[in-house]
Amino acid sequence: MTTYNGYPSYDHWNTALWLNNDEVLYSKLKAYAHCVRHELFTVEQALPDLLAELGSRTPDNRYWQADTVADLLIEQASESY
Repeated sequence: MTTYNGYPSYDHWNTALWLNNDEVLYSKLKAYAHCVRHELFTVEQALPDLLAELGSRTPDNRYWQADTVADLLIEQASESY
């Protein structure tokens, strides 16, 4: 089985790459994570809105992987500020 830097597929890795390395996208992720961290809404409530804000595809025209976005949202929400 092939993995991509620990992710199950290229698209999952690509999703993480964009969200962690593009300043505008990372800022959106952090803003939603802040709201989750402070219990303004749950991950389940935040995820559809974040995905809608991201659009249907990454800047290099791949589909966002919702489960990877959710994992990154949870990761960011649990980090200390």
